[in-house]
Amino acid sequence: MNNIILSIKNLFAGYYVNSKYQEILKNINLDIYEGKTYAIVGQSGSGKSTLALSLMGLISIDNGKIDKGNIAFENRNLISEIAKIRGKDISIVLQDPHSYLNPVITVGKQVLEALEVYNKNLSKEEKTAEIKEVFKKVNLYDFNRIYNSYPHQLSGGQKQRILIAMAIINNPKVLIADEPTSGLDVTVQKQILDLFAELKKTLNLTLVIITHNILIAKKYSNYTAVMYKGNIVEQGNSKDIFISPQHEYTKKLLSVI
Repeated sequence: MNNIILSIKNLFAGYYVNSKYQEILKNINLDIYEGKTYAIVGQSGSGKSTLALSLMGLISIDNGKIDKGNIAFENRNLISEIAKIRGKDISIVLQDPHSYLNPVITVGKQVLEALEVYNKNLSKEEKTAEIKEVFKKVNLYDFNRIYNSYPHQLSGGQKQRILIAMAIINNPKVLIADEPTSGLDVTVQKQILDLFAELKKTLNLTLVIITHNILIAKKYSNYTAVMYKGNIVEQGNSKDIFISPQHEYTKKLLSVI
């Protein structure tokens, strides 16, 4: 059996709103096995993105905090060590490239900056070779044009591929995709999801897809956890959940497909 690479135990987290703490995540427990694809499914406001930000140590950016609980990455305390390995051993693709790509810096420079966080000693030629290689991995082939483009000069799908390139440039073991097809048309959505599936195989990734679309979970994941009002209400093998859902909320999600 695969090893547990990421283990979440009794996790509580939330945000300060007008100086008052509001709990969002309530006693989250989830074991993620190495080399598998997990889907975290739920409607907007269920706590999915809060869980992603907690795993990446980014919840404080939104005036939030982890209140209680533990997150272990390869049996290490991820809460205390995430700053040392974020973007290297564990990485994330956030849902809106329009917000997370700097509009006044070329996308190539932004991928280069992600590479240099952990590879400052590479030569200029080596860095260029690494970026060319990662562009190929995410199916961006017009290297010189795209490298020197600003975000507004690229399509939504190309910008999402740039975010993916930034996330995998340092060869992470775990990749989290937070609503990775948000704002993309249906054809490009499928291309991006198929790309994640291909990268999982070729890079031997553990993949966590966070989505409101239960059909994405059905098609692309080995395991599914269903979130509702900050709780995981059902989790297990994806096929079993779709064939025989146990929780009323899961049944409701499936009924509206």
